[in-house]
Amino acid sequence: RDCLPDAGEGKGVQIGEGLNGAVLIRNMKTHVVADAAQLGTLIKRANATRATAATAKNETSSRSHGVAILKVTNKKTSVEGTLYVIDLAGSESAKDSKDHDKHRMKETKEINSSLLVLKDCIRARTNAAAADDGIHVPYRRNKLTLLMKDVFDIGCSRLCSTVVIANCSPLVSDISHTKNTVKYAAPLRVAVASSNRQKNLELDVFDPALWTNDAMVAWVDSVASGKIDAKLFVNSLTGVQFCALSENEFYARAEAQAQLGEEEGMMEIAKTLYMGMWTLIVDAKTRKRRPDGSIITPEQEEEERRRLEEETVERAKVWAEREKFMKSEF
Repeated sequence: RDCLPDAGEGKGVQIGEGLNGAVLIRNMKTHVVADAAQLGTLIKRANATRATAATAKNETSSRSHGVAILKVTNKKTSVEGTLYVIDLAGSESAKDSKDHDKHRMKETKEINSSLLVLKDCIRARTNAAAADDGIHVPYRRNKLTLLMKDVFDIGCSRLCSTVVIANCSPLVSDISHTKNTVKYAAPLRVAVASSNRQKNLELDVFDPALWTNDAMVAWVDSVASGKIDAKLFVNSLTGVQFCALSENEFYARAEAQAQLGEEEGMMEIAKTLYMGMWTLIVDAKTRKRRPDGSIITPEQEEEERRRLEEETVERAKVWAEREKFMKSEF
């Protein structure tokens, strides 16, 4: 639920995934702040409405995960960055939850379930950092990990850094909880270390998410054959920002430039641009690479296929000759 709702609003927050792969959040209020003091006030309000309850280990135990999403825009480059601050509710053992009522047991089950999925995602992402391919990270199994898609999605083009702060109790009586907390945090540290040892991937110049504003303007102008003001259409967006635009936004930007009687033609241009953009995105996502990180071009892939076919034909000839010789001997 939203910890900062307007008066009278009580709808549950919905988290899903759009057709373009972006994480969508519904029924959550967005607040604009001008300074750190306003942000601090909102955080205090949110903490005051967060679900807490007394348990055997803590009088004010968190009964939910707290998530703050902070979006900051660089005024010089207009590039937007997102910071996810997530306070995880602690897992509870059977011993700690033995006196819970039915409602509290349901909360405990949901908390432990989401933490288990998070653990699986961390483990899978750790293995993916050291492997070339074939590793699946199950971040869609829970709303918490789906919200953290940019952290776990191997194919995500957004640059992402993750910091984990683990709260550990110094008491001997809590050693089992401390050990469990460290088990959650340690694999992610290994994943970062493995990623740093990975080979450098060749830059994909055809990936639109990596293009500058000038490159994006040039592409729009080329695809639209000069029939649209590319600079006005792209505005100040970089490649990754332009890729995040919805299909409706493409049509709206084209319609804004349409003259009387030219609306239909502009809509066709918008459709061509949107389909062309997504063709480039899919191609970039499925681009094949060698073990050293270099890109395999379609020409090189075709040449490799042709070479394998020739080797197969030659091998078949050798086996045919061998079969003929074996028959003549016996």
